[in-house]
Amino acid sequence: MTKKTLAFASGSEHKWKEMQMLLAPFGYEVVLPKDLGISFSPEETENSFTGNSFIKSKELFRLTGLPSFADDSGISVPALGGEPGVYSARFGGPGLTDRERAEFLLQKLGGNTNREAYYSCVVSYVDSGNAVSFEGRVDGIISADYDIEGKYGFGYDPIFFYPPFHKRFSEVPESEKNTVSHRKKAMELFLDWLSNQK
Repeated sequence: MTKKTLAFASGSEHKWKEMQMLLAPFGYEVVLPKDLGISFSPEETENSFTGNSFIKSKELFRLTGLPSFADDSGISVPALGGEPGVYSARFGGPGLTDRERAEFLLQKLGGNTNREAYYSCVVSYVDSGNAVSFEGRVDGIISADYDIEGKYGFGYDPIFFYPPFHKRFSEVPESEKNTVSHRKKAMELFLDWLSNQK
């Protein structure tokens, strides 16, 4: 079977490994912009995960002519009006560490009794005939403090408690987290669609 190439609008080796693992069984090889010698950092100016995901996938398709996909994800807290949402990676201002962002979120939420939160991920795909997107979501609760013991996870995982596991995402190995994650759910929908394309 000849391998088909998909361009992935990301600079993350970590994400690339995950995507390659998911797409290889379908006969796809995933390449990053840097593999193609492309400098790639489009400005994400939309106010939704779907909008920002499409900015990346459409721009990469325009630059390469290869079928391209992208993901955009973040955490939303209804009690904070949906914040940080699309601003998850830059919440609290520039120059903060992941831990400082998470602690800023805890500080903003304060003693609020509504601690519901959810991670969202939108995967978008663009080629000459298609522009489609798929969304995954995982619901949890914002904990009262920052987990300094857990050795897994990143970003907001140390403050994201997942009731079915009775643990925070920072306390479960990636292989376990990936069975329920927002990215996995979005990718499953994408792979299902992709495998039905002629």
